[in-house]
Amino acid sequence: MPVCEICNGKDFDLIATKIREGTGRILQCNNCGLITQGLDWDSKQLRNYYEDEYQRTNSLVSGTVQSPLEHFEARLQTIQPVFEQIRSLLTSKTRVLEIGCGAGTLLSLVKPHVAKCVGIELNKSFSGFINENLGIEAYSGSIDDTKFDYKFDLIISIATLDHLPNPYETLVSMGKLLAPSGKIYIEVPNCDEALNYFLPLHNRKMFNEFFWHRAHLFYFTKKTITLLLQKVKLKTKIYCRHDYTLKNYFHWYFLGKPQPSLVVGQKSNQFFEGESDFEIRMNRLFAGMENEFKRIMAETYRGDNLCCLGWF
Repeated sequence: MPVCEICNGKDFDLIATKIREGTGRILQCNNCGLITQGLDWDSKQLRNYYEDEYQRTNSLVSGTVQSPLEHFEARLQTIQPVFEQIRSLLTSKTRVLEIGCGAGTLLSLVKPHVAKCVGIELNKSFSGFINENLGIEAYSGSIDDTKFDYKFDLIISIATLDHLPNPYETLVSMGKLLAPSGKIYIEVPNCDEALNYFLPLHNRKMFNEFFWHRAHLFYFTKKTITLLLQKVKLKTKIYCRHDYTLKNYFHWYFLGKPQPSLVVGQKSNQFFEGESDFEIRMNRLFAGMENEFKRIMAETYRGDNLCCLGWF
């Protein structure tokens, strides 16, 4: 059994054995509630996974292996809500570091607004793409593999902390790179999101198995991400955001399966494809519900993202 990343406990319950890729072990700490796979990956195993299996099983377009450019372009269509969360933190003097920067999509939006932006990404092809095509400084490896002779005013980690074998140690390393009065902004998937709880039983089981997958070594709720951030002495503001559409929720509710791509899931809200008066008016009705749907998801902390702003 693993040792809990938050409370150092060793008492875990096995709560699931089926994951997106087949079989697995999803464990929950009986003391603090943190959920983990208990996989003890070293840096070499982690890098090999992200340069091979992850690209095949977690593509933004189901059934494809995307090139760095394709990943960049797909993410560009959905990254705006993240950028809006940090826009007020950016000035012409800000130095920004993103941990787990993918193909550099968010950094490409940040770059025009700041003095300097830097990315760290395990996948060598992605970091190479950033350096060669975006004019942004990017390093391949972990945060501890890269040394800087300056501090950062803002350190970002989007859907990355839950992928790392030692999130506590990563947060400590982030803190060492943070300038006085600097901020850390983190997003992680929300284990308490509505789709894990509020679907018909069969389709809920299908979503649960889709939600658990090998890439996520940890799964956080508002409670457990708060405890982890408090452990590194961060003062925090935590809120929730939902990026997927009402149509995506209904897709899982009635069909019990994901949509073909991230972009479709987060952007498509048209229920009818025709041009009849009925279809046009019905599409208008559902589109008018979209903002209220996302507001409810956010305010009840049932959205898909936990957004954490921290400072020391």
